[in-house]
Amino acid sequence: MRILYSILSSILATFFISAYAAPPRNLDLDQRGDLPTWIQGEVDNPSFFTKKDQQAFSKQLWNVRLGERLPVGGQNNFAVYSLKGYGLRFKSNTLIMKVFNTVNNAAIGEAKALNAVGDLVASGTVKALDSKPAIIMKKKPGQPLHETQAYKAAREIVREKMRSQTYELMCNEISAVATKKYVLHDDNNPANILVTMDGNTVKSVAVVDYGPPQTYFVSKSVTKADVLEYCGKHPSSKQYLWEQELIHASLRT
Repeated sequence: MRILYSILSSILATFFISAYAAPPRNLDLDQRGDLPTWIQGEVDNPSFFTKKDQQAFSKQLWNVRLGERLPVGGQNNFAVYSLKGYGLRFKSNTLIMKVFNTVNNAAIGEAKALNAVGDLVASGTVKALDSKPAIIMKKKPGQPLHETQAYKAAREIVREKMRSQTYELMCNEISAVATKKYVLHDDNNPANILVTMDGNTVKSVAVVDYGPPQTYFVSKSVTKADVLEYCGKHPSSKQYLWEQELIHASLRT
């Protein structure tokens, strides 16, 4: 029975990982599939863009002081940098800059979503990087759970508790953003959920990466109960799959 359970876990985790690797898509508002009605569409759908959104990368970003190039991937990304500063207002290492290969709907949609949730600092082109388009955003605290020393050193029974705490806090954070800013973060792979620890307890979470796919604009009628049900706050196959992906991620680090 244990062998069968292990095989099933591996199959489900592999499926979950491949879902994250799927190419971006625009959500056809007339062909919703099994999505709830309060989800309006993915953030890269040009039907949401205003003229101002479309000009998000029309200006050059001045006084950008590059820091370390971070080991972050992404099919639409050229690179991700920490910043030593930006302009006169931001002088400390409190910012992250994502540089895109080109201006497309995915880049415009991510800038719009970040602006909506209050994390966007600026967008434009960077002369030092061949005038590539970029967004500067606020740096969030924490690190992925599987990369924390507390998780690495804990027994499996304690790790299980940490995973459950992270998932519950993640769903609460996602629901808070969705009901206040009307953006739903659904690309919740473990690398996008940063935790702050207090001993062996997950104290808080921060959600990062508001680019497509799986980031949506939602209706202003959405409720916290709607989002919590969608997120799968209570034990469900969705939470099980998320935990299996985190387990596999911890084996790779």
